[in-house]
Amino acid sequence: MKKILFLVIYPFLISLVITSAFGQTSFDERSGNWSNNGTWTNNNAPGTNNVQNVNITIGGTVTRNGNLSFNNNVNFTIDSNTDDSDTLIVTGNVIFNNNTVLTIRGSSILIVLGDLESNNNINISSSGKLVVVGSASTGNNTNITNSGDFYIFEDNNLGTGGGSNYNGDNPGNAEDMATNDRALADYLVNELGVTNAALPIELKSFTASKSGKNINLDWVTAKEENFSHFEIERSIDQENWSQIGLVQGMGESMSDVYYDFTDRNAPFGVIYYRLKSVDIDASYEYSPVVKIEVGFEGKLAVSPNPVQDASNLKIQVPSEFRDDLAYVGLFDLSGIKVQEFRNFNTDGTLQINQKLKAGMYILKVNHNGLEENIRVIVQ
Repeated sequence: MKKILFLVIYPFLISLVITSAFGQTSFDERSGNWSNNGTWTNNNAPGTNNVQNVNITIGGTVTRNGNLSFNNNVNFTIDSNTDDSDTLIVTGNVIFNNNTVLTIRGSSILIVLGDLESNNNINISSSGKLVVVGSASTGNNTNITNSGDFYIFEDNNLGTGGGSNYNGDNPGNAEDMATNDRALADYLVNELGVTNAALPIELKSFTASKSGKNINLDWVTAKEENFSHFEIERSIDQENWSQIGLVQGMGESMSDVYYDFTDRNAPFGVIYYRLKSVDIDASYEYSPVVKIEVGFEGKLAVSPNPVQDASNLKIQVPSEFRDDLAYVGLFDLSGIKVQEFRNFNTDGTLQINQKLKAGMYILKVNHNGLEENIRVIVQ
């Protein structure tokens, strides 16, 4: 009986020994090289090629100079259990094969300077970051949950296999990182030498102001490196942008450079402006958006007013007004709508389809986010 009991327990003991032997954890709040035994708490560095049957946890900052590939049954976690951002930097390519799960917890970061290929699951926490300077692709039946920040520099395209699922915001590119996470972009450029994350300029300020009928745009750069020019863009809805001008940059500067541009054909309404800063290699980034209002300021009128026949009403607009009015509505003093017009051509007349009683009415004009009310007297 004792012999049988020993045979039952013996494989179980072996299983316990094997499971505990394959846990690898790097020291927290310490920098180290992946292949250095002293980087890991058990003084035993994991392999780098076709690593399998292991649980790996990254604390502190670990650098792998070269490629990493994981073959089977690997739980790989970058775990920030303090206020610091635990980070793994891989200078080559990374491959996660079948039954390998990558989890980026807390505010941790994985930076892959080469390509990333994943054939299993990736989970990025709400404050986690995954940066792939090369390309990224997934195999079949791969699930990616992105609750944090995911950047792919090469083509900004995540190739996915059949049956794969992606949940979360779409991956951004180098320009998105430059806009959304300046500190991380600077780290890649200054510490890791990533040239395609370089910011062409450091914009110090950007403002818009009115001067008569014109809009003056002024901006200052604190730094320029390999910089080409600014493209000035304008919009009335922040969705559709058009280029209205171009200003050449200084190119190279480590001190303040002052620029200006005058928009002499600004439309009426709320107007939005942004700068597209273009590097000499055609990479670019957008500035924050500034807005300004160009109001009608009493420049709209109705003629004739007073009026006896409302069908003869005509809206008078400034000579520089070139658009159709987005909305025109006629209301009585109790707020009841009499008639409305959409995209009204100011060359025409307001065709009122009913006879109006004598009294006062309000003509409401909405255009590009601004509203003007005009009193109309019907005799």
